Amino acid sequence: GQQGLQQGGQQVREQFKQSVIEVASFLHQVRTESERVNEASAKIRKPEPIPQSSSLMARRTGSGSVYPVASPFEENSNVGICMLFPPLDETQVFTIDLEQFFTRCPITECVTSVRWAENVRGEPRKKTPTKKDDGRTTMRFNHCCFVSITLPSGFQHISVKVFKTGRLQTAGCLNGQMSLEACKVVGQCLQKIVDDGKTETVIRGNGPPELLYQLAFDAPYNVRLEKQSIMGVFDLGFKEKGFTVDMEELRMLLSHPDNSDRISRVHLPKSDKDCKVNRFQGLGVYVNKEWLKHGVNHVYCNIFPTGKCTVTAANSLPQAGEVAEVISKLIIDLFVQCRKRGVNTAPSKRARKR
Repeated sequence: GQQGLQQGGQQVREQFKQSVIEVASFLHQVRTESERVNEASAKIRKPEPIPQSSSLMARRTGSGSVYPVASPFEENSNVGICMLFPPLDETQVFTIDLEQFFTRCPITECVTSVRWAENVRGEPRKKTPTKKDDGRTTMRFNHCCFVSITLPSGFQHISVKVFKTGRLQTAGCLNGQMSLEACKVVGQCLQKIVDDGKTETVIRGNGPPELLYQLAFDAPYNVRLEKQSIMGVFDLGFKEKGFTVDMEELRMLLSHPDNSDRISRVHLPKSDKDCKVNRFQGLGVYVNKEWLKHGVNHVYCNIFPTGKCTVTAANSLPQAGEVAEVISKLIIDLFVQCRKRGVNTAPSKRARKR
């Protein structure tokens, strides 16, 4: 009885440790994708064409300037969490033998490489791990396998982390459908592994061999998208009207108590240590979840001087669209107070006379 309690406690601790690893990996990937999206958006000088307003009379300021029109939110990056196993009750615990998966995963046109700890099969996109002077490796990710995937559509450089719990985490996808498609490729790999003629099982758990085989064989059909973090961009249209955003003025306006129902917090991003993106630094705001119909958490949005904005870590496409609408309406309503004449625009008539 005492031994059974110890084994049960050890199993609970192992499951908790694995859950912490998976959550930390997900948050790290979201942060990486967010930085990539923000940097790409901040460097764009010329915004996409702004759709024309359908109203007959354009909204104008007191001086006659036409108010800008924001573009809709466009998703361009997705970090997805999928599950290979079907819904099971708490007494059924199944895991993937990562060593068996790495050794037997087929390298195909879709699967270009597989990495586990310091071991690599196929043709990796990145450099293989190198050993340090003390014998340690620089990349020791033995808690998951990394599968590099090229989709049948031709989209390349997708990475899927395979955890032993059966959870999958994607990187490099454009949307949730692409994340699910990439995870189905991993499911197809499991299906091929159990029919490769070897006796070792790739799925382990408290069930008969027939059930373990069926779980692996049905993996492409059981895989489902459980969670996703959506990132994308929209444009406020300031540049199209010859203006940039006065970031200091905008910070003070958004920090005003009158906007606390929509904006929960205003954040000033710090430039990196080399100041490579110092001139692209914008303003970060957290949109209040109570203001969103699809809100389950505060959603972060970056606003750049060009008028480009990025939404990071939204739970769904409707939520991301709502965030874009809230920010667009709020800032465009403040257009007169927070606009600043663009550097590259033509000087005024008064300036030319001088």
